[in-house]
Amino acid sequence: MNYLRLKIYRSIAAGITALITFTLPLSASRTQMISKIDVPGAVVTVASGINANGTVAGWYCLRLPCNSANTRGFLLTNGTFTYIDVPNSSDHPATGTQPRYVSPQGIVLGAYFTLEDGATVGTPRFRGFAWYQGTFTYFDAPDVTADGQPVYDNPSFAHSIIPRAINARGEIVGCIHDKDQMDSMHGFLLSSETGAITRRVDGMTMNNGITESGEIVGLDFMTLTGYRVDKFGNVETLSFPGADETDVWDINSRGEIVGTAFVGNVQHGFVRSKDGRYSFVDPENALAATAFSISGNGSIVGNFRDAVGAQCSATACVHGFVLQNGTE
Repeated sequence: MNYLRLKIYRSIAAGITALITFTLPLSASRTQMISKIDVPGAVVTVASGINANGTVAGWYCLRLPCNSANTRGFLLTNGTFTYIDVPNSSDHPATGTQPRYVSPQGIVLGAYFTLEDGATVGTPRFRGFAWYQGTFTYFDAPDVTADGQPVYDNPSFAHSIIPRAINARGEIVGCIHDKDQMDSMHGFLLSSETGAITRRVDGMTMNNGITESGEIVGLDFMTLTGYRVDKFGNVETLSFPGADETDVWDINSRGEIVGTAFVGNVQHGFVRSKDGRYSFVDPENALAATAFSISGNGSIVGNFRDAVGAQCSATACVHGFVLQNGTE
């Protein structure tokens, strides 16, 4: 597998292009009874965040390619879809919207795509937003960190921020990067009290989940492993047993962690219990899967690709899923 190509794809669409591009066998995969989520008329649906109330946030594409021009957002509450799209304006020239998470209070967090500063549809610039009950709030990363250091590796380049998760206290994690979208990418933490940003020193990292107590999980594209940082700053490397690559996407207050494991060229969703036991989270008949988020009560959402194959352009082939309370 060409990992460099896969990394670049994930930095743009967080695993969606990988799901569409690679047809993977289902060997050695356990399945569970999981409910499928499809936005009406969409060929790609991604469930990327869920809170304890069961509200799901994510994005979808009505047509291929599922790029920055064709990506739209949704919120799913009690079976009803609400569509979330950053309006295109002179201040916020949005070409697409990608919600990533929903907080316990119902705040939707994500990024919108823009072609500002020489960006293209294939390599867009990302800017941050939060949405609550129809109102958008926009934000970018500051130029300096909490300790006065430059946030970006290349200050003269166009900057991007991808907010990935928000906890009950309003602290936000995600990644920032410059125009290259990979080498200069650093995981960040944005304080809800001061607005100051702290970034990981290591490049090619993403902070993807944060608990109310301040534990952070993420992924390191350099080592192809995940990590967990406790509230004291201690770092634990996370790797699914036997996996070629482990991408960690979220953690809940119970210490349960979800993500993606590449095992023998098969892309699986997984959950890791607080005591370190790993299990696959693969919908039935999935060819490839990712678990993106886990709520405080253990419900898991993600997406998977099925066997539609060549009909993907006309029929949904990438679906969202929800596993309620982590049980069948």
